[in-house]
Order: sequence, then structure tokens, then C-alpha cells
Amino acid sequence: MIEKAEEPFILTGVILDEEEKIPIEGFFSYIKRKYGIDTTFPFHSYDIFESLKTRKLSDADAASLLEALADFISLIPIKIHIMAINKKQFKAVLGATSDDDFKGSSDKKEMKEFPYKIASCMLFKWFAPYLKKNHSIGEIIVDARRGGDYQLIKSLYGSKQPDGFLDNVSANLIAERCTAICFAEKKFLSGGLELTDLISYTAFFHARRKISTMSKIKLDVVWAEIRKKLYRKDLDRISEEKIRNFFKIKKGEAYKYLKKT
Repeated sequence: MIEKAEEPFILTGVILDEEEKIPIEGFFSYIKRKYGIDTTFPFHSYDIFESLKTRKLSDADAASLLEALADFISLIPIKIHIMAINKKQFKAVLGATSDDDFKGSSDKKEMKEFPYKIASCMLFKWFAPYLKKNHSIGEIIVDARRGGDYQLIKSLYGSKQPDGFLDNVSANLIAERCTAICFAEKKFLSGGLELTDLISYTAFFHARRKISTMSKIKLDVVWAEIRKKLYRKDLDRISEEKIRNFFKIKKGEAYKYLKKT
């Protein structure tokens, strides 16, 4: 939350049925070979389309690739939910007045991961009813991230507890349906994660109102297809009220670790 405080925090959830895994992985393998992308490494959108160190595609090839990806997204039966948080607003609701408020005790340091905590819990709450409706048990697969893995485990555990992070109906449903979590290391190949990375990358441009800066390579075309499958057809921006309710912060007060004694 301290790094790049002016930029939004987003967390993307993609629901993908088991039978769709192989077609998606096959598509990404094909697309890598077609555009000369290393097939032994995951498809990381930033490295392919933006990084000055690793980008090798011309604008024309990048546009062709993104149009193919947009077409693919339009065809596959997936559900997408993207949580978005304004970091400045989030810090203000916590009662943090400077970055020093996130230093010192382990409790204070942990607050840096709070956007991840609330956003992941909201995604669990979205995922569980889908599983119930389809009489399924769900596996959660996420990109490993330093400092965030332990927080995600805590978030999932807390989401399952009565009188925990969420309402009891949601907690019971998550406990019943979300039974496994897997952390994928940097080089782990997963079509689902590669697709989610592309969706997150595109959504981040939209969240910063910069999607038009990438129109020459057709990233806006990808966003148009993503939006059609988005929950509520746009980013789900976490409000001040939701933050207060989740972390039990009364209006006019600071979060418990920031209260002065």
C-alpha cells in the first residue's frame, strides 16, 4: 500500500471450470509459438507488451496478438470479478497519516497488506455461491507474491470463521466449498493464471484511465471483451463504508493498531 500510493490496487478473480483448463493452456502454447514467445515461461503481459528490457514484438505484431487474445476471451466461458481500491482513501479510512504508521510492530507492518486482505475476501464471497449453484468444490490458484501468501491464507481462514471477516452465511458457504489453495511460483505454467495476468494487466490501465495510451496495440479491444464478462460490467470499487465495516472502524476513529493510548 505504501509503494506507488497514487496508483490503484486491483485484484482479479477468474472462475474457470475444470474442463476449460486444457483448451486455455493449448491456446497460450499456440499463441506463444506463433509470436516467438518462449513457451517454457508463463505469459506475462507486462514483459511482452511494455517492458523495455523484454518486449520484442513490433506494434503491429502486438496488436495482432492482442486481437487474437480478445477473440479468445469472447469465446471462452469464464466469469471475471475485479476488485479495485483507492490507496489514498484506504489509508485515510485506517487513520494513517504517513508511511511511518506502517512501521514498528508486526501488526502495523501487516496493515500494508490490508488491501489484499479485504479484496481477496470479497472474491471468496463471490466464488462460493457459484460453487454451490454448480454443486462443486473449488480450488483457488494464485500467483505467489512475497508477503502476500501468508496474508491470503489468513484471509481465507478468517473468511470461513463465524463472526469473522464476513457474514455468517458467506463464511459457512466458503468453508463448505473453498477447500484448497495453491500458490504458483514465478515459472509455473498455468493457462488460467496466464489469462488472469492478461486481464489484470488490461484492467490496471483502465483503472488508471490510461487504456487509450495502448490503443495502438489494441489493448482497448481486449478491455471491451473483458468488460462483457465482468461482474457488474465494471471494476468493483471498494467503498469507504465497506472498508470501515470490514475492519470495524467507527467513523472519526482510527484502526485499532493506530489508536493512540
